[in-house]
Amino acid sequence: MWCGGSPANDTETGMKSHARVVIVGGGIMGVGLLYHLALEGWRDIVLVEKAELTSGSTWHAAGQCPHFNSSLNVTKLHVYGTQLYAKLEALTGHAVSWHASGGLRLACNDEELHWFKQVHGVSKLAGYEAHIIGPDEIPQHHPFIDTKGVKAAFLTVTDGHVAPADVTMAMAAGARALGAEIHRRTRVTGISLLETGEWLVATDQGDIRCEHVVNAAGSYCDVVAGWTGHHARIANMLHHYVITEPVPQLIERAGELPIVRDPWAHCYFREEGNGILVGPYETSGAHVCWDGAPAWDFESELVTPEVDRLTPFLERAAERFPLFAEAGLKRVISGAIPHTPDGSPLSGPAHGPRNYWMHCGAALGICQAAGAGKYLAQWMVHGQAEISMREFDPRRFGAWETQEYAREVGVADYQHMYYCYKPAEQHAVGRGLRKSSLYDALAARGAQFSQVFGWERPRWYDRSGNGEVFSFKRSNWWNGVRQECLAVRERVGLMDLSTFAKFDVEGPDAFTFLQRICANKVPAADGRIMLGHLLNANGLIDSEITVTRLAADRFYVASAATAQLHDLDQLRWRIADGERVSVTDVTDDYGVLVLAGPRARDVLAACTDTDLGNAAFRWLSGKEIEVAGVQNVRALRVNYVGELGWELHTKMAEMPTVFEALMREGGPHGITLFGTYAMNSLRMEKAYRAWGAELTNEVTLIAADMERFVAFDKDFIGRAATLRAKQEAPQSKLVCLAVESVDNDCYGNEPVYRDGRLVGLTTGGAYGHAVGQSLAFAYVEPDLAQADECFEILMMGRRCAARILPRPAWDPENLRLKA
Repeated sequence: MWCGGSPANDTETGMKSHARVVIVGGGIMGVGLLYHLALEGWRDIVLVEKAELTSGSTWHAAGQCPHFNSSLNVTKLHVYGTQLYAKLEALTGHAVSWHASGGLRLACNDEELHWFKQVHGVSKLAGYEAHIIGPDEIPQHHPFIDTKGVKAAFLTVTDGHVAPADVTMAMAAGARALGAEIHRRTRVTGISLLETGEWLVATDQGDIRCEHVVNAAGSYCDVVAGWTGHHARIANMLHHYVITEPVPQLIERAGELPIVRDPWAHCYFREEGNGILVGPYETSGAHVCWDGAPAWDFESELVTPEVDRLTPFLERAAERFPLFAEAGLKRVISGAIPHTPDGSPLSGPAHGPRNYWMHCGAALGICQAAGAGKYLAQWMVHGQAEISMREFDPRRFGAWETQEYAREVGVADYQHMYYCYKPAEQHAVGRGLRKSSLYDALAARGAQFSQVFGWERPRWYDRSGNGEVFSFKRSNWWNGVRQECLAVRERVGLMDLSTFAKFDVEGPDAFTFLQRICANKVPAADGRIMLGHLLNANGLIDSEITVTRLAADRFYVASAATAQLHDLDQLRWRIADGERVSVTDVTDDYGVLVLAGPRARDVLAACTDTDLGNAAFRWLSGKEIEVAGVQNVRALRVNYVGELGWELHTKMAEMPTVFEALMREGGPHGITLFGTYAMNSLRMEKAYRAWGAELTNEVTLIAADMERFVAFDKDFIGRAATLRAKQEAPQSKLVCLAVESVDNDCYGNEPVYRDGRLVGLTTGGAYGHAVGQSLAFAYVEPDLAQADECFEILMMGRRCAARILPRPAWDPENLRLKA
């Protein structure tokens, strides 16, 4: 492993005073981004490292490169990395020690086997070769594994491992050859925003002004972020792996054994120099390396090992891989690896002023660095990546993410590295950070909460008191959610949806500003509501918002909970010089109740003197009204479930008064509380698209079959590209499908086949209880997007028949909305 010395053509003196990009940090993440920015054509780019390249957490990493992952976009990072590393020596002339060993992940219970089937579908979309094999087939690939208790293995043909320092140096060499500069032994001491909008990077060798600055500072990323008022909360976890003396059976064997990942032992193990490498992820007792940030002079060092707490896991590893028990221990590696609370890297723009980028926090950094570098480079250079970066966007965390939260949940994420999280299952720690004023009242009524952007939001209501049993199949929530859905369709339902992101857009130019940034027409009359989309210059979807015109100079904008900081940036970044408009985040100020169903008007009418008839209060209109004695409730006649109803946006402190009144008056009408499981079912019946699922930066409104929300007779950002998309055949088209499923529904990212050929992928789905049909959205080849066209969806190992629905399954004429 390289951990010192002076690479050829490295720059240590003569630092320039201006650059297009400055990357702070010379680990594999920073170097990977530098290389890919150069590949994208940017030349005036500089990387600054306080010590030597790889001297943080990179050099001592085990270097594994797996493919297995539930997320398609995470998988795309991994696949690109293994493909690049295999050819990087030929591209750069620098050896990388790539080992194409393959991999085996073991399943020891039924849920893990269900997980394998779900990930196998992802493998088809990502384009890597994988097979689910039985215990009797495992010895053909790894003859030294004890298969006791193993139900199956996930065989990944193209998994491998690489020497982290070698691959980093290869990408550094490639970047230099393309004109990038690297300054080693140069410590960044501060970053500040200049009045010009540029960033000033101060170092002990001089200052650099730049258009873009990237925080790739690894274990120091939160310290560096703090210089500019940002935060990059991570847990620098102490991780060990051990290496044995050479093992005769491995020396004698031709070829390399696949890397094994065992959830029973909670370890990975592989060959290493004819010995065995074993890396445990402790399920208890894990902790961070330092109380705070590491010292600035911490370089290519290891942390004192704590072998005793590894013993139970090493003993299990020895049971699974008996050769390990026979080998002598040669070395213990113990160092820091960063963990974010959700295990994905921070890669994208930071919230606030433009062009401050995060590229850090990657627990699987060796595997992910190349792909993360490629796609972030695309985002920086072209304004978008070819994949959705939503899972990596640093703005998925807000101010509610404290360092204590990041540490507590980071430890939990580490300790659950091999745990099989089922759909909707989340970490049990770090909860209760953001609660609506109804939290206690809903919890008392059986609410089962999920955490969404720090909020506790009800998924469904459990009257049994047992809580949710998580599974890849329909579970104990099924009947409860069915009752919630039917209550909304047949009577009336009430939902706390306070998690909406909410903004007041005000000023003399507020109308013209919104007209310019939205593809749809902004209401020209007070009290009207519009569904709008913010597009980038390439016509791809950045955001989805609803806009309510309260007055000529005052608009109320709402969007998805997870988009709070993302959309605040989207709105503020689009304000042109001289435009007299302000955008204020009022998310925490307002609670939101959704009242919907055929009896919704009767319930609300008992709580207000406002005329709720169609003539006085039309669909897609909003007013500030009094409800149950509470003044200035923003009542919007719109909802996401496709029924007569209102969203009632009230001051958070006053929401309990409105809630109790609605529940009291709704009693005779059979009012029922419902959660997000039911909402997803109801929105699928109406074929309503969701931001982040059907609507992403990968597609246009034309591909999403949303042309009706585009006003081509006005100018807006992305108009020219949207017109081109309308005139040209899209690569794919969104369709709604009826699916013949048995005991589970589409989660998204299932392969779609036509006559045995892969033709698309799902984006999400649910069972429509009112129509008695499993439903899904999918993007398919455009010439196949015809009414009643038939497909097969690979769901949990089965090919399920599906056909296109030409219209929404429920109330296609929208008569109920307008009732």
